[in-house]
Amino acid sequence: MKLLKLLFVVLLFSCNNDSTETLETGEPKQIIVEMENPDATDITDVSGTYNLEKNKEYCVREDGKYKIFLAKDYYTDEKEKEQEILFYSIFDVAKQAPVYFTEKIDVAKRLEREWEYYDKKNTPANTDKKLVCTSRIKEEE
Repeated sequence: MKLLKLLFVVLLFSCNNDSTETLETGEPKQIIVEMENPDATDITDVSGTYNLEKNKEYCVREDGKYKIFLAKDYYTDEKEKEQEILFYSIFDVAKQAPVYFTEKIDVAKRLEREWEYYDKKNTPANTDKKLVCTSRIKEEE
């Protein structure tokens, strides 16, 4: 009986590990970021083509200066309860700091790529946030 249990454990650990990368067909999708007001001098221009990394939930601009990735933060509401918000952030790689943020997103829609980015996080305290740029999936040619 012990040998049977040991054999079962060995078989269990020898099964395919879901956490390993799987092969994908085709090229990773590209995301286009466009500035709402490209002539504005008070904003960071993060426009360009971002490559979606295989098997990951983030993209990197072609020159590597900025990343788009799923992030989360916490804030305290009027009832003094801590709330979690999930959003996409455009991140400055050199400064190691977020630049722009999407609205709060639903975890079920986290793989969508068409978003509006604002200069401030979407918390109730940030009522004066400004739309800065948008993203969309690059159309196949």
